[in-house]
Amino acid sequence: MGENTLIFNNRSGLLKVDPESVLNALAIAIVVIDGQGKIIHVNTAGEQFFKSSASHIKGLKLQGVLPGDSPLFDLINQARKDNNVVSEYGVTLDTPRIGRHFLNIQAMPLAEIPDAVVISMQERSIADQTDRQLSHRGAARSVSAMAAMLAHEVKNPLSGIRGGAQLLEESVPA
Repeated sequence: MGENTLIFNNRSGLLKVDPESVLNALAIAIVVIDGQGKIIHVNTAGEQFFKSSASHIKGLKLQGVLPGDSPLFDLINQARKDNNVVSEYGVTLDTPRIGRHFLNIQAMPLAEIPDAVVISMQERSIADQTDRQLSHRGAARSVSAMAAMLAHEVKNPLSGIRGGAQLLEESVPA
């Protein structure tokens, strides 16, 4: 057990817990980057997310692992600028190496290391993903229906004018 070991008193005596084992037990990917954007820590879920071992990705720049135009980098910059926790829900990260992920992301400054940021990335549930797909499909259908209606009006402009005249006729006194 290291110097950061947490000690709890329970009914059977003292219980020693290593904080590293607590982080590794989480199903949420935790990544810590320094002020230059280099990965200085990643938990077990982070290794699975990046499909690489911690020893391999520590020291790499996060921009080398994820695309530079990723919304994650805006969150990191905002967390540094505001010196506060920043969250974004329903973010899609998609790369050939790690695949497509639909995530909730939090970025928070780490007070002990200047400009360091802790990033937590939690996968959204399958139900959320399905709901998102259905919403997009419904929106596409609505747009298609509106386009079909407008196409009809363009094809038959006289019927549109006739319909407008009928509406005006009802509201205007004789």
